Amino acid sequence: MSLFGKLFSGGEKVKKTSCLQEEMEKLPLREELLMKKKEFLKKKIDQELLIAKNNSRKNRKAALQALRRKKWYEKHLKYTDCAVKAMRSTHEHINVVNKVNDLIKDITEEHDLTQDMSDTLHTSVSFGVEFDEDELLAELEWLEKNLDESLFEKNRMEQRVLCPKVLSTASPSQTAKTEEDDIEDDLEYLRHWASVSS
Repeated sequence: MSLFGKLFSGGEKVKKTSCLQEEMEKLPLREELLMKKKEFLKKKIDQELLIAKNNSRKNRKAALQALRRKKWYEKHLKYTDCAVKAMRSTHEHINVVNKVNDLIKDITEEHDLTQDMSDTLHTSVSFGVEFDEDELLAELEWLEKNLDESLFEKNRMEQRVLCPKVLSTASPSQTAKTEEDDIEDDLEYLRHWASVSS
């Protein structure tokens, strides 16, 4: 490859894709031109056949030339038919390829989106989240201690609640006071529990 070819070959891909796009857009126009050529060839075949019939008795040489031209037009008509069929087939295949390319593009976009989401989730979980092991152990011990204290308080409250129910043989005024005391004890427990939890 020459020096100029190497220097100026960078635009070939862009040029090829734009040319391909232009050619795809020209397919219907070319198909129409081939159809017109096909009609023209049919008319020429009919004309040559008429010339051959008219000259078959008078001028045998002119009739043979007309038949040769007719055969030549028929041959070109077959080529034109093949070209029209090929263009239609190409046009259909291009539509299928475009649909496949669109699907591939959609799939890659979705894959990129899920990859971005995965990366975001992964980085948000692990980004800058390096804990000191001693801190974690200290927090775990504190939670266990608070859990033990809350369980101890709960057991104590259950014992308090059970005791007044056993003493229900007392007078009705005393029973009303014990129920109020139970409610107060429950409220106190809930306040303590809420302060420990937060």
